Formats: sequence, structure tokens, C-alpha cells
Amino acid sequence: MPRRSSLSLERLSLRAYLTVFIVIIIIAVAAFLTTVSYVSTRDQLITQNENLQAYIEENVLESVKLVDTGLRLYDSTLNRQMQDAFPLYLDAYDASGGDIAAINLTALKSTLQPGFSGTLDLYAINESGVIVASTVPAVMGLDFQQYPDYYQSITRLREGSSFAADRVVRSIPSTEEGTVTGTLRKFAYFPTPDHRYLLEMGLESDAFFQERTDLSYATIAERTLQLDPNLVSVRIVDTNRVLVSVPTGTNGTLVEDPGIDRALATRQTFSVADPAGGTVTTYLFADLKDPAAASDPSLVIEMVNSGALLEAELHQILVLHFLVALIAVGMGVVLAYGTARMLTRPIREIIEDVDTIARGDLDHPIRGMENPEFTMLENSITIMIQRIREYSEALEREKAELRIASHIQLSFLPRKVPRIEGFDIAAVSTPAREVGGDFYDIIDLGKERTGLVIADVAGKGVPAALFMVLSRTTVRTSARMKEPVAAAVTDANRMISADADQGMFVTLVLGILDHRAREFTYGNAGHNPPLHYRDSTGEIIPLSPTGMALGVDEDAIYTQAAVTLDPGDLLVFYTDGVVEAEDAAHGQFGEDRLVAVIRQHHDLTAAGVLAKIQEAIGEFIAGAPQYDDLTILVLRATPKPE
Repeated sequence: MPRRSSLSLERLSLRAYLTVFIVIIIIAVAAFLTTVSYVSTRDQLITQNENLQAYIEENVLESVKLVDTGLRLYDSTLNRQMQDAFPLYLDAYDASGGDIAAINLTALKSTLQPGFSGTLDLYAINESGVIVASTVPAVMGLDFQQYPDYYQSITRLREGSSFAADRVVRSIPSTEEGTVTGTLRKFAYFPTPDHRYLLEMGLESDAFFQERTDLSYATIAERTLQLDPNLVSVRIVDTNRVLVSVPTGTNGTLVEDPGIDRALATRQTFSVADPAGGTVTTYLFADLKDPAAASDPSLVIEMVNSGALLEAELHQILVLHFLVALIAVGMGVVLAYGTARMLTRPIREIIEDVDTIARGDLDHPIRGMENPEFTMLENSITIMIQRIREYSEALEREKAELRIASHIQLSFLPRKVPRIEGFDIAAVSTPAREVGGDFYDIIDLGKERTGLVIADVAGKGVPAALFMVLSRTTVRTSARMKEPVAAAVTDANRMISADADQGMFVTLVLGILDHRAREFTYGNAGHNPPLHYRDSTGEIIPLSPTGMALGVDEDAIYTQAAVTLDPGDLLVFYTDGVVEAEDAAHGQFGEDRLVAVIRQHHDLTAAGVLAKIQEAIGEFIAGAPQYDDLTILVLRATPKPE
């Protein structure tokens, strides 16, 4: 029993206990309320942050679509002018007899140029998507198959029969560079009547830059950053991976980003978290594709959100809630201490009396108390002590009886293992309780014969132990009086069945070892088959049952079988407590592990093999309780003496 504090309980202990108890309650309530409040506030902040992010994303998409609508309206103002110019281009193609090389594109350009504000260039694209003629030498030979989506669009236009206008888009500066980072141009297309070529016009104008300055994606990016303080950066990139969220200039900037590549490939919106940096990058895909146009003006808006601001707000709220809880606890301590009552004297007397009783003086009385509640406690303790005294006396009697029963049961097992010339025997029996139902026996039958028995009685405890004694005596008598083995087992079954109560039975193996012939003749009455290790082949063969358990059917007939034991052979007898031994996870030791131990250690003595089996079982159960009796008998055939 723990020592009492050296401090006076009358002055401190009870008050301290009451104070601590009340404080614990206050702490629990304060912690609960603080936690609920903090979680609710945190969830509200997170929800607000998520709603703001959703609003910003929707606003960005709507703004991008609005800007694109304005640009599309402006771009379409040139459609009619460019469509009206194509008949001269088609007439020149007809006059050349379908030979693009015979067309003087420079002269044709000079003819068409006066009708346009800006610089007009002409192109001709063949069936393979290659520019085979142009007034821009730098793009001659440019192969559009390296831009699959665009190539698919111009092929559709070439195979058609009508005019098609594109949007104002970035152009490709040259065949060598191959990137869509050149100046802004308005393109239009018309297929040749024979569909061999797609005729193209490209108009470059300073007005395009001005228009995209007035309707700028850069403004959207800047305004979005101002609206959401959690945003670190905003970038808008077109389908050619050109950055468009910067002030419009002469050339575009290519963006290398796996996230943007994925968004363009899937045409889907998704987010990527960076736990190390505390950011979440969202890639919004704005689908602006016009089926009638060759180019795809769709955009990817990359928005990098930082959680630093939210984390700072949550930290402030957490600190505030902690301070509130701390104040509440402090006030609770004062109130608890003020409401505590002095109850130390009767408590101390109870502790002293119980200490004396705990040291073994069960006759020590509990001192009387005037307080009604403590009087009830005194009576209850007195009754409890009386019952403890009665239970202790009963337990001591039962333990004494079990110790006597255990000694008696052990006396029925062979006191020592006999020495048999040409053989080595070892056996052990460990009951799961003080007494058990397993037993083994070694019987001297004379004429250089020895009877070996291993058995397992149904059940555990004293009833099984008593039935074990009956079974052991009966089997020993039958083995000495009856021959052959089958007759002895049949006789034992008849006598056990006559005396057994309902539900009581015994499984056993009874065998007779002929020393001279080195033959083991056995009957197996429903028992775990003994394992025969043949040294000559390394095989392990189970000795199969030859009949049902004893005590089940009085008229049961049993057969017998025999094996020859050569030098080095082993017979391992065991009860089901061996193979059914369980570890902490209720896995069983099993016959496979038993076979593995025998195979590994077959060259040891009988006692050595027995020890290895016990060791393997102990390692397997690793301290788990023993649920069943465990009995093992090992017979080893040794070389014949010279």
C-alpha cells in the first residue's frame, strides 16, 4: 500500500484533493468549450477562405471570357475585308494552272496591300501542312504537323470549300525558331478548288497591340492579386505556352511548367499542393475554343495560394482561446479551494484501519463514526472483510486439495524412464492447471517387450484428472492381460465405456515395442497420429488412427498396425496441446512446425529432441497462457550393440 504523505491530511490533503478534482472538471469543461469554439471559428475561417478562393476563381474565368469576347468582336471586324481580298488570290492560283510556284506573291501582295491598314503577307500551305510559298521568307518550309491541333484544324479548312477567319494570335517568327512568340497577326484562310493548298493571309498591325493593351489579361492578373491577399502570384498562359498576363509587347515569353502542360493536355482544372512551401497552385482552364477557327485561344490561369495568412489568423485565435481558458481555470482554482471542506479525521482513521487489515489482521475492527455516511461505510467494510475471510479460507482449502491431487496425479506417471537396449526414451507432461487430463505410461511387459502409452482425456481440471486415473489403470491392466494390441485396446474401451459418464472419453495410442525385432505394434484410438521419422529416407510418416476414442462406443472394434524402427528412426508421440498451443494472436503452433523441429534435430538424443520441441513451443507462444495440457513422448532407435 502506498505511503501516506508526511503532510497533515487535516490541513492540506483533502482540500488539495477536492481542489484538484474541481479544477480537473473546470479544465475539462474549459478545454471542451474552448476546443469547440476554436474548431468552430477555425472552420468558419477555412470556409470563408475557400469561398473567397472559389469566388476569385469564378471571377477570373468570367473576366477572361469577357476580355476574350471583346477581343473576338474586334478581331472579327477584319473578316469581311480579308474575305473580299481572297478572290484575287484565287484568280492568281487559277491563272497559274494550280502551280503555286508560278504565282508572283510579291506582286499580288502589292495589289492587295492598299486595302489594309497594316502589313499584309500571303502564304500557301500544302496537303502535308508545310508552307510552300510566302511573302515572309523566314517561315518558308515551316511544317505545321509539329503543332498537331493546328494542323488538324487547317487540314479541315483545306478540305472544305469556304472562307475561314482566325483570331489575332501570336505568329511563328521563323522556321528555325519554331516557337509561337512572334508578333500579333490576324490570319484568314481559303482552300483552293482542287483542295491541294490552303491559301492564307496574315495581317500585322500596331492596332492589335493597342487593342490588347486596352483589353489586357495583365489587368486581370493584377486585379486578382489585389482581391485575394492569399494569392502569391497569377499567370495567364495561352495554348502555345506564351505568357499573356504581362503588358503587350512585340514578343511573347514561353512558360515551361509541368502543371500548365497537364492543364493544356487534359483541358481540365486541378490543384497541386506543396506542403513544404505551404502553397496550393490551382490551374484553371478557360475553354475559349471556337470550332470555326484554326487557332485555339483557350487559356490556363495559374494561381498560387499561400496558407501563411490563414495560419497566422488561426494562431492568433488559438492564443486568444488559450488565454480565455487559462483565466477560467484560474478562477476555478480559487472557487474550488474556497468550497473545500475539512474531512480528514474520519478519512485518516479509515486509512489506518484498512492498512492494519491489509497487513493480514482481518480481526481488526473499523472504528465507529458519528457521520451517517461514514457509519454506512464502516458497516460495508466490516461485511467485506468477513466475506474476504470466508473466501480466503475456502481458497486455501481448495488450493490444498489441488496440491494433493496434483501430487497424486504425478505419482501415476512413470517415476523414471527405463533403459531399453537399442532404444532411447524421453517424456514430459505439463498440465494447463494444477491437475490435467493428459498422461503417458511406460509398461514393462516382459519377454523384451515394453508398452508405450500416451493419452488425452476429454476436459480439464479435477474431473479430467480422476478420469485419467481410471483410464491409466484400465489401459495398463488391459495391456498386461490381453494380446495382441488390438485386443488390449478393445478390452480397455469396453471397461472405460462401462464406467464413463456421458461426454467423457479418452484418445490414446497404445503400442508394444519388441526390443529384439525392433518392431512397434500399435493401436491408435482417435489420438493425434504419432510421427515416425525414417532416418534412411528422411521421411516423416504419421501413424494413422485404427479406431475411435475410448469410452464412446462400448462395442467398438479396434485394429492394429506395426512399423519397424531402424537405427536413427524416431517416434514422436504428442497430445493436441502441442499442435494447438496458441500465441498472443491466437495462432496455433501446428503440426508443420512440429515436423520442422523433428526434421531439423532428428540426430539428437530423445531428450534432446524433446527439449527442442519444448523450446520451439515456448518461443512460439512467447509468454502467452497455456490453454491445454501438453504431453510429449519421444522414442529413438539407436544402433544395436556389437
